[in-house]
Amino acid sequence: MSFEDVLLAAHLLAVLTMLVSLITDWFGVHMLRNATTAPQSREGLRALTASAAFGVWGRLGALAAGLWLAIDAWNWQGWIIAGITGWTMLVLLGEPLTGKDLRDMVKAARQAEDDLPAELAARIHDPRLWTSVATRTGVMAAVVACMTGKPGLFAGLGLLLAGYLMGLVAARLTATRKPPHAEAVR
Repeated sequence: MSFEDVLLAAHLLAVLTMLVSLITDWFGVHMLRNATTAPQSREGLRALTASAAFGVWGRLGALAAGLWLAIDAWNWQGWIIAGITGWTMLVLLGEPLTGKDLRDMVKAARQAEDDLPAELAARIHDPRLWTSVATRTGVMAAVVACMTGKPGLFAGLGLLLAGYLMGLVAARLTATRKPPHAEAVR
């Protein structure tokens, strides 16, 4: 097994880790959308926290192995550039589910008793969370299409844009559902 084969295997494993992280985000956001109590919100936040903890390693591993393979082969075809662009989009679109926002929600959920405070309810039912998951799903599908189909630069960027827009439309079409606590908050 050559070093390139090892790097390719590491790259694929990292991409699978990213997919598992995205699936975990789906579960976490779904639980948050349905949460009506603080304990229910903690379950969803626990899933998002786990995803943030291992997802970052998948993203870093995919980038490192992918860049090494591209640099080693001196091969910067359009699909590689589109893949790196997609990776960047995934990181930026995932921001609402990681970092300071997530830490603040976890802290508020830990401090809450059984009832879901209105401020925490507003944060966990924020449409940005749902939009983040939906758009990243579309972008991830486009990145996988770029990696397997190896299109040119403009076709690859078009796939990314189409994936993002499909995720955005899906999020908008499904985000109108009222949170279960909407009447209680008013």
